[in-house]
Formats: sequence, structure tokens, C-alpha cells
Amino acid sequence: MIPEELARDEVVEGRQFAAPETTRADAAVMREMLGLMRTLARSWRESPPRGESVLVKETDATGARTWIRVPERSALLAAEQLTTVGFFGQARADVDHDPIDRLEEAIVDTLEEVPGLLSYFNLGLAHGGYGNLILCNAADVPLRWREHRIHRRAVELAPRHYHSARLHSGVVRSPLSGDAGLEVTRTRYYDFDSEPVWLAVRG
Repeated sequence: MIPEELARDEVVEGRQFAAPETTRADAAVMREMLGLMRTLARSWRESPPRGESVLVKETDATGARTWIRVPERSALLAAEQLTTVGFFGQARADVDHDPIDRLEEAIVDTLEEVPGLLSYFNLGLAHGGYGNLILCNAADVPLRWREHRIHRRAVELAPRHYHSARLHSGVVRSPLSGDAGLEVTRTRYYDFDSEPVWLAVRG
């Protein structure tokens, strides 16, 4: 499938999910998530958890979830810069999402199978959706992530569970303990309601 190349400010009629402002809004959420990861890292220095692996799973009063998994704290803190992946899906309302939720649980439980994958963050959003932010130690790690045996199955199920999705590639040009911002360098847009699936890329 050859993606359609979109200009920086190009608007595609009938595909609001691919509008430039949606990408900017997602980037703002990803930067918020990066800030929360930095706050978490500071807490490790003040009160180090036992072991290298970290799991945070909390739900606020509105039902929004914060779910963070770090397989190895020292590896995350040692990375000199971070490759980022962000996922924002527009879920179908009339579908049982339990199958893909179970796959997500299995993926998070097996992050160690992907060398260089440093952390996984799922954040519930105010409108009922969620955003994912994945931190990696090199630009080629997302390629290995795509080959993860359970992740491949989740990708296969995506058209059944989402109307559309945005997949953002980016970089943080400092360690997690630094102060560099998150830059979105490329976004892939998927319209699963089209036949065949519509795919576009904006750099």
C-alpha cells in the first residue's frame, strides 16, 4: 500500500482525524506524558522502587487510566536520547474491545522481548479516548516492535476496533533526565472505514 503524502498544513476533505490540528493536539498530549515520565523518574531518585521493573496502574475519579510499564529503569535513564512512538485511535462504539484489551495486556507483559523498548505509557483522556507513548533507545526499535508476535496480532485486529488511527514517530534529543522537548517528525494516518484502507503520511 503506497501512502498518500500530505503537505504540512494540508486538509483532507472528509477525514477530520487527519487534520493538522489533530496531530498538534496529539503532540501536546505526548509532551504531557513525557513530563509525567520525567516526574516519575525524579521520584525514583527520592524513593527508589525495589527491582528494575516498574509498573504503575491507576484510575482517577472519572475512570481515566494511567498505565505505565518500564521493563528496566536503568536502561531508560541511561538512554542519551529517546525515539518516541505515539498512537491515538478513534475507537468504534459498537464493538466489544475486550479482545484487543487483552492483547494490550499481553504486549505490556512481554516488553522485554523487544530489545531497546524502554517504556510503555497508556493515558486516559478527558473525552473517553486514550493516548499511547512508547519510548525507545534507538530509531530502529519501532521496526522490531512491529515484529513483536502479539503486536502483529493487535495490528491485524485494528480495523475491527477503530474507525481510524494516527501513528506518530518522534524524538527527544536528550536523556529522560534532560529537558529537551518531544518533536513529532512523521505521522501515519489510517482510515479503516475506507475500502481499501486509506493510508497517508505527513512529515
